[in-house]
Amino acid sequence: MQVAPIEGEKLTTWRVLPGGTQICLDFVAIDGGTHRIVLPFDVLSGLMMTLPQMLQTALDERFPDGSLRVVQRLGKWQLEQQAVDDGLILKLGTTDGFEVAFALNGEHADTLGAALLEVPRETTLVRRPN
Repeated sequence: MQVAPIEGEKLTTWRVLPGGTQICLDFVAIDGGTHRIVLPFDVLSGLMMTLPQMLQTALDERFPDGSLRVVQRLGKWQLEQQAVDDGLILKLGTTDGFEVAFALNGEHADTLGAALLEVPRETTLVRRPN
């Protein structure tokens, strides 16, 4: 059985369905039609983890020299203490609302802090166009 693809043009709205176990996405297709997809929380969470790699792979296909990266400008960050143990939660966000959070154990927090302190302000790091 062959499935005909629907080529999306833009996401119009999204909402969490009652109970919080499913998310509904509405989008407009290239042909002008409107479509809706409902995904379980776990599927959307898995997609979120895969999207950065998908985008980078598509960019690498367009620019095989590997010179471009998918980069977002940091708009805000926050450190929180985990309620369960002595770990930290590092939350990073863009100015347009994208947020992601990482659980840091003590070793991760120490090495991240040290790395940030070691980066010289006048750096010779490889410069890449975004």
